[in-house]
Amino acid sequence: MGDYIVTYPKEVSLLKGMADIIKHDDLEQDPLYIIVKGRVDDIVNILKKEGFHRLKFCEKKKPSQIGNGFTKMLTRSWEMHVRLFELKNGLIAIHGEVEISRRYVQHLISARAPIFYELANLLKKYEIDYKVWHAKLGEYVSHILDDHRIRLKGHILPLPWIPITVIGSFFGIWGLLRILALIPLWPFY
Repeated sequence: MGDYIVTYPKEVSLLKGMADIIKHDDLEQDPLYIIVKGRVDDIVNILKKEGFHRLKFCEKKKPSQIGNGFTKMLTRSWEMHVRLFELKNGLIAIHGEVEISRRYVQHLISARAPIFYELANLLKKYEIDYKVWHAKLGEYVSHILDDHRIRLKGHILPLPWIPITVIGSFFGIWGLLRILALIPLWPFY
């Protein structure tokens, strides 16, 4: 499983003329959201055209999230997860992150990084106007001045859920039967 590199805004200029630096530690609080005005169905259709599919389970929903999130495989082991949020006045906030695929056990404990440019380029491709909202300061961003380069470390040995579950179930059942003395400890004596 290889590493994945994400570029995310580091220094932004706000509409009021001030600048803010988004520290590496602040990335976990999802500081920037892309805001669009329009119908949710239009955004959903765009995501589906681009190869995203809806998550049916395995997702922690956030407050004001619209439905389930969307995911798209980026490489064999990394995926992009996108959520839509309902705001006032018919606005929709879009947020995404890159994480280890849900196919692997490491998804539960892996590092995640927010994405911005991937979503912005997607909206530009379909000519959808958007604004960038700085959630921590409660203001719109006018320009991006500098970027972070975030390296997400992949695990050396990815552990897929299905084989791990089958092997774990086998040993669990074998141990239970052994405790109940229904099978001998070792079948050769």
